[in-house]
Amino acid sequence: MRGPVAPKDPTKQRAKVYFMLEDLLYASRKEPEGERFAEMIFLENRVGANLRLICPELPEELANRLQKTADFREIVHSIGIVAERADDGDAELPITCELHNYATTDRYKAGTRLVMETCCDGAERVFPLEEFEWKNEDDILGTFFLFSNEPNVKVKLTVVFYLQDGYTVPEPQLDPPVDFTSDAYREMIARSLTSMGNTHRLRRAMEKAERGEDVTLAFIGGSITQGAGAKPIESESYCYRVFDHFRNTYATDPEKVHFVKAGVGGTPSEFGLVRYEHDVLRNGTMEPDIVFIEFSVNDAGDETEGVCFESLVAKAYNQPNMPAVLLVFAVFMNDWNLQDRLAPIGSYYSLPMVSVKDAVSPQFPNAEGRVISKRQYFYDCYHPTNDGHRVMADCIDHLLEQSLAHVDEEPEWPKEGYLGRPYEKCYTVRRETAESMADRMQIDAGSFTETDRAPQYAEVDFDPEGTPQFPQNWMHASGDAPFVVKTTCRNFFLTYKDSGSAEFGTAVVTVDGKPFKEINPRDIGWDHCNTYLLVNDTASAPHEIKIAMKDGENDKKFTILALTQTD
Repeated sequence: MRGPVAPKDPTKQRAKVYFMLEDLLYASRKEPEGERFAEMIFLENRVGANLRLICPELPEELANRLQKTADFREIVHSIGIVAERADDGDAELPITCELHNYATTDRYKAGTRLVMETCCDGAERVFPLEEFEWKNEDDILGTFFLFSNEPNVKVKLTVVFYLQDGYTVPEPQLDPPVDFTSDAYREMIARSLTSMGNTHRLRRAMEKAERGEDVTLAFIGGSITQGAGAKPIESESYCYRVFDHFRNTYATDPEKVHFVKAGVGGTPSEFGLVRYEHDVLRNGTMEPDIVFIEFSVNDAGDETEGVCFESLVAKAYNQPNMPAVLLVFAVFMNDWNLQDRLAPIGSYYSLPMVSVKDAVSPQFPNAEGRVISKRQYFYDCYHPTNDGHRVMADCIDHLLEQSLAHVDEEPEWPKEGYLGRPYEKCYTVRRETAESMADRMQIDAGSFTETDRAPQYAEVDFDPEGTPQFPQNWMHASGDAPFVVKTTCRNFFLTYKDSGSAEFGTAVVTVDGKPFKEINPRDIGWDHCNTYLLVNDTASAPHEIKIAMKDGENDKKFTILALTQTD
């Protein structure tokens, strides 16, 4: 619903916390239905961390309470919006900011939407919460939107939460601009070189570029590789920056350097295995010369605790064209990643490795010698800003430069794995390929015959628009006939879609007649690809996998995206 008209005199005397502070937003994605262009920011489980990113001195308890709608309404008096164009466009351009609450019933649709209309003239407009019509179903702050009627609008946005009487909070301390040319910056970047590894394949790719031959750089990972936090995502992500630096530094003919970006938000290396042939090799049409793998902040939920990651490394490394494989260890705002689990795998195979955590985390606490602050590096509690993506790219570029001084012979591939690589030879059956693979996997779709038209999206390569993940799929909408797979395999993965919609229900998975798992796609709370390992044997054997809706939920939806196995 439409928000109230802004008063002329904002309530600046109130205590305030900054939800955004001159953040760069980019309204580029067109609404599926409508004429506006949007940028969407996820807030679920992130509000407290994002507030303390701007002001670390803000009490953690207060910051976390602002995630819950009930507490938000109790603590916050009004919302102030200041918008300025970050490009050369019209400063009078009207924009709309919307703060969407998720609901306890229909999560995405039933909550209050705070609609705040303003323009990009740099003036503050304040919207009292009491003038919005709130709903009883409200649960938490879910998403924040910027809408524009014009495409590709860059906006520098400040959003202030003015607090009710009685609250006292500290003011944030602003940081000086990052000096990317300083000796301290170069020293920080140098710390990122975890291991040079064996550079034979990397040098070979660089020499191909120097000879003017075709060279392809491919990146696979989670949302950071997708480019989350970069504005615009297609040209400011660390992946694009590395590609751009490589072609302009090492290639005689920059037009012959090709780019594959295959990051999908919120997904681990287990899902990377499922989609490698399609998303990186493009079904045999691409042969990457260098593959960058970035899953160090996505693999916490990996049920194999590193075996999927090692299998993905082996799948990438053992392609017929013998590509170089580099490991990239990103970092979250809490200075966490899975480097301790994954770096030993890279060392075992003598892979070049870069740790952004080793570069930036040691200097974050040191106010006097700090090169870049957390507020400057992180867009939110997970993803880098444009400056953060630049740091990541500079870490990788440093490794490329250092590799020029190393001459290695082709390494010998170990006969045994470090943790194991049993899924290296896995292959994926999609709905569109199921008929051609019927000799290896027999599928009876039962009542899973519909197609889910709202899959997860990810920006691919140079495209700023989202590309649907598994747009051809098997969706249950009604009926009680199970989805049945008969196959002979050692390992079997099921990939399905998570959703926050109340239209989705729980599926019961049975393997060889025995109950295996109940899958509730609403557990994650957003449209998202998820993968489970259903069969994990050392020898190939016949198996029957059955997926049926839980009793009483035959009118609910459940979407199967892909089936993956090793024979």
